[in-house]
Amino acid sequence: MTVQNIAVKLCGVLQVNNEEEVTAREWRLVGQEQDGAQILTWVSTIRNSDVMNVGVYSNKTKSLSTLYTFETKLNIIQASVNSTHSLLVYVEKIMSPDESTEALYYPYIVSLLPDKVGVPEAVEEASTKQIMLQFVYGKSNKYSPGIRNDRFLLFKHLECIKIYRSPLFLNECDDGSEKWGFDGVYTDPETIVNVFSWAQWDCVNQVLFYIHYRPPTQSFAEGEEVKSPSELTPTLSALQFHADLPHETVLNIPLSLPHVPGAHGAAAACGSYEDDPIPLRVHDCSLDLYIVCDQRGLLCVCHHYLYKPLDDSTSSLVLDDVDLKDSGVNFAYSVTLLHHGCVVHSVVPDLPWSLAKSLRPSYTLYNDNHLLVNIPMLFTHLIDISPHHEPCCHIVVPLEPSDSGPSLAPLLGWGAHAMVDLNTLDVVTMNVTDKELSSTFKSDTVIENKLAIMHYLIQHEGNMELAEELISWLCLNQHDGLGGLQRVMQEYLIGTTYAVTRRSLSASAINLMNWLPFTLHLKFADVKAGGASLCVSVCALWRGAAAAVVLAPRQRVAQFAEDAWTRLWAALCALASPRARLRPEHVRERLAVTLHCYQPEALSRCSTPLSPGAPAARRASLVAHDALPFAELDVCTTSKQEHVIAANLRAVSVHLLSESGEAGALESGVHALATRWAAAQLDAARALCRAAVRAVAAVGAHQPRGFQYIDEMDPTHALILFKILEQYYVATDSIAFPLPQGFSSFFTYLGYRTLPFHAFVQYVHRNVFELQIDVLKTIIASKDDDKKRTVNNKLRLIQLVGEGRGRRALGAWAHRAALLLRARDHAAALLSGGSAPARDHAPHRPVGDAGIAALPSGERLSPLDTFLDLLTAKASLNELDFNLIIEATLASVQQETA
Repeated sequence: MTVQNIAVKLCGVLQVNNEEEVTAREWRLVGQEQDGAQILTWVSTIRNSDVMNVGVYSNKTKSLSTLYTFETKLNIIQASVNSTHSLLVYVEKIMSPDESTEALYYPYIVSLLPDKVGVPEAVEEASTKQIMLQFVYGKSNKYSPGIRNDRFLLFKHLECIKIYRSPLFLNECDDGSEKWGFDGVYTDPETIVNVFSWAQWDCVNQVLFYIHYRPPTQSFAEGEEVKSPSELTPTLSALQFHADLPHETVLNIPLSLPHVPGAHGAAAACGSYEDDPIPLRVHDCSLDLYIVCDQRGLLCVCHHYLYKPLDDSTSSLVLDDVDLKDSGVNFAYSVTLLHHGCVVHSVVPDLPWSLAKSLRPSYTLYNDNHLLVNIPMLFTHLIDISPHHEPCCHIVVPLEPSDSGPSLAPLLGWGAHAMVDLNTLDVVTMNVTDKELSSTFKSDTVIENKLAIMHYLIQHEGNMELAEELISWLCLNQHDGLGGLQRVMQEYLIGTTYAVTRRSLSASAINLMNWLPFTLHLKFADVKAGGASLCVSVCALWRGAAAAVVLAPRQRVAQFAEDAWTRLWAALCALASPRARLRPEHVRERLAVTLHCYQPEALSRCSTPLSPGAPAARRASLVAHDALPFAELDVCTTSKQEHVIAANLRAVSVHLLSESGEAGALESGVHALATRWAAAQLDAARALCRAAVRAVAAVGAHQPRGFQYIDEMDPTHALILFKILEQYYVATDSIAFPLPQGFSSFFTYLGYRTLPFHAFVQYVHRNVFELQIDVLKTIIASKDDDKKRTVNNKLRLIQLVGEGRGRRALGAWAHRAALLLRARDHAAALLSGGSAPARDHAPHRPVGDAGIAALPSGERLSPLDTFLDLLTAKASLNELDFNLIIEATLASVQQETA
């Protein structure tokens, strides 16, 4: 959060332009225009007398221009200047010395033309009601080159809003030159709003928002409360001003506001005004409302209020009732996300009255997809309002403790997220840094806050490095238990897949992403930030009422122009038909059924799409950083990875074709999107695996990889790695994501080395461990065959795998038990009349045997001779493996005599 001061900066600008000593002081910001220029007043000393200056500053050009100088000090609370800096309107507020009398507002206009010394002229008579003045930008003179018809609005609280015309005429002088002249304001203004309780001017979009009261519309909806016709309903409306077209009402929203006596035109309830020149708002202290509008069709209505729950389950608005202030009050603000058709209610309960009364939230659009709400001395609140997906989460970042905090207003022309403290003129750049997000993630905050941070980093910031770093930290610091780690991992997988796929699509296919999942566990949940608790809830607004809320494009004065209101209308129309996103658990259910038919030996590598080949060569600079602790290659005819990828491809394609309902869905790239989605799933799973193993330092530049690395690991280290990879496996398997090549064998061998054998067998039965041929050969060939229990365990594992894989494992096992089994299998095949297995001519004679001398001779026949006679009678000599039979017979005799 960087800070600079406007007054200090402008004093430096004045010092550069003037050689005399700068005496400017008492700076005050009184206005802001569409071009990003700020209007300020300051007091300076000229010839030993104090004068007041009104000037305009543009931070883009770093220029400060003095518009007008008053010979006396005035209490100017607000001012506005036209686009050519030829007319200035301002409001002077004169406080009464007697507190029993209300202050008076005086509106003035003054000409700034160089050939004529302007004298302030009163626009209207003074009033005790709050008055503000604002020029409307964008009026051109192409239809009347000799006339520049400027307009400005006059706001008078609880009475009216008028539009005045102040034309400038191009006069011809005696010497033939032409000069602009001002003859005064037209005396017959147009009243565009009769009675209003609140108004805000959006200088960027040239929109006037205001709240007025109207009779309620009759509703026949079942269960809806029927209101009396005499009960007026607050309505938020918006007037859009154009350059060469009449203004038009584009928005009418019924509001749910607390009942404030006198809001319909009588005396103000709170009896005081808060003069807000930036942004220009006209209201009393009974209603604190702020609107954030964006050209993409985003509209947020932010309402801040204080209340205290009563015993009868009702609420009371806190104004000046002393009885309600004795205990704590609830500090609340509601944000209506009109483009999503919902309201986000946020409440900080039980704050002291003195603290709650001094706090005033500040709102600004942050990084195009979030609404940043700054609560001084408490926390920074980031609400996800992205137009690309439904509102799903929020982030709460605690602030450092302080005795006081500024009330900030958005500032144009000073960079992104710039806000200003109107009391001190400090310019603050609102930034939620990676350091703040990281510290919040690593704190004892709730898991929903961590999931929201992960969503923000992946889908909105694209900061994958920090996301992987936080997952690595969470693997070793699981404060929320194993369930929290699994949820964060699953959110990483879904979010990364969605973000990568969306960035790779063309503009024509981007709408298809509305049917694919972007989150799994995100939701609005209560969060504790420091000593304060934030309770958040979401409720939906009306559905399918776009025509009654926003003016349809065909009803606009410019029917074919696209602006914020046409985009908002389209967003509200889309809410009428909610889109069903693909659910990963549905893919998992279908995959669970097909896994019963999954036979690795019966499938070929080319039977499914996206068949992985050899590992792609990686850049040398990324090998050490991007490597996994195992070789990314499956040693099998086909892998489960291919099966999972094929299931996801089918699920995505079928879902998009069935839900989109577009005739040209195939041409618009459904299958191309499905392929990119499946490829992004595999990349996300690999990146998550890298983050998980990095947590336990399982990735090194010069360390061995694969089974050798597991054999050299410390038992404790191996157990920790297994527990982390187990959570990774559960996270990926539960949402039907593919695993990297080589992971299954590595994970299986790691489990064999760290778990008791009975637990290992249970994992095999549950299809968690896959006994591929490479890991099976490694387990069988391990040098621990002296124990009878170990041999029996290996024989049990061989029984669990398929027949072909079992024969291959026995052929690689140089042990007497393997030799006997192979010989019996060979003999059984010959005696049953079947084809004998392929011969293995590798010697298997046990060390230290006595050879043929071990067999009996003399008067008794050798059992081997008898057995060979029997075999030769049943099979040809070409099929008989004499060496295998002889070696197995010798091993059997030796085992009996031992």
